[in-house]
Amino acid sequence: MISFKQRIDMIAPWVIAIVMISLFCWLSEGWSLIVTFVPAVPVAVWLYFKTCYYTKPEPAAVLTLYLVGVGFQLLHFAEEHAFGFEKQFGVLFGGQPYNHNLFVTFNMAAYFMFILGAIGFYKGIRPFMFFGLFFIVYGMIGNAVGHIGFCFAVGGYFPGIYTCFFNLFVGIVLIRKLFKYRPALDT
Repeated sequence: MISFKQRIDMIAPWVIAIVMISLFCWLSEGWSLIVTFVPAVPVAVWLYFKTCYYTKPEPAAVLTLYLVGVGFQLLHFAEEHAFGFEKQFGVLFGGQPYNHNLFVTFNMAAYFMFILGAIGFYKGIRPFMFFGLFFIVYGMIGNAVGHIGFCFAVGGYFPGIYTCFFNLFVGIVLIRKLFKYRPALDT
């Protein structure tokens, strides 16, 4: 018989994923968030059920690198903010420039969720780990891939390209650790 906690651990990521996809579609200027953020959500769901759902990662194995990644992401946001990412991102995908206040608020809310991801890894709270997995999938790895594509699309510099690579290797190492580290099954 499945316990209440196991049901929450099973259902919560799906609910969070649906809310995230809905918000990304609603807030997207043109196709910007739909093409970039939305595909990372099902990948994060898959990663959750392949790693954290069955085995809680040992905090010492992932937390330090994860928090370094959050710090790098703040530096990445600083570059994007300083050089007008919000003015160019939506336009690149057929929309309007993002409202500056929306851009900053969206990013600050995302960083709050990424901190919840750290708490999830530290305290073993699986639904919070889903936020962390989304950050690893898109904030770390997908972000670097996306910024390379943005530079090719505009034929030059696109805000965020210099700092997007900080997290690429951190994200890859974290995914390897999540798959490699397999403690005994727990409930």
